[in-house]
Amino acid sequence: MNSPDRPLTPIYDQLITEHGDVATEAREYAEKTEREANEVLDFGMPAPSAQ
Repeated sequence: MNSPDRPLTPIYDQLITEHGDVATEAREYAEKTEREANEVLDFGMPAPSAQ
């Protein structure tokens, strides 16, 4: 679970082992929900440009 770009976090790693990576799952679900909402609520307006 540890990688060179992430600090050593034994307590967090233990929680992930016991309960799964809830934070990552929640973020992924929120991103999926946002994509689906954008498809459903398409009012034909141009997407905002990235700044």
